[in-house]
Amino acid sequence: MVSAKKAEDAALNYEIIGAGTGTQGTYLVEVSVLSKKKDVSDAQLVSAAVHGVLFRGFSNPAARGFKKPLAGSASNEAQHVDFYKDFFSDNGMAKNFGNVVKGTRSITKAAKEYKVSAKVSVEKESLIKYLEDAGVVRSLNAAF
Repeated sequence: MVSAKKAEDAALNYEIIGAGTGTQGTYLVEVSVLSKKKDVSDAQLVSAAVHGVLFRGFSNPAARGFKKPLAGSASNEAQHVDFYKDFFSDNGMAKNFGNVVKGTRSITKAAKEYKVSAKVSVEKESLIKYLEDAGVVRSLNAAF
């Protein structure tokens, strides 16, 4: 059995970059999860993409820009650790805010790990609304 600490570390071992322009209210990103096994699920890819959009932000090489993290900073994750632990759990809500784009999954082997990549459409508008309603991020309207 994997300890909770090891499971959290494994879940955060990913890379994220912009992958073009998403439809209205979405981000299109490419996420690559590094894993000892090649059977990374779509839900794990979506969770990594949502985590990246919330706490890391991402660069978009095609547009030569950078999207800031939706949650503001990584300190938001530390402040609301119990909420995010449930949010990113196997039965959590994170996987409901994105979809893997069909036909974009790829698997490459690098040394002792697999790099499982796919394009993911992250529903940024509904994600931020959900987090505002839960009280873990402040609404932009709250400042006015």
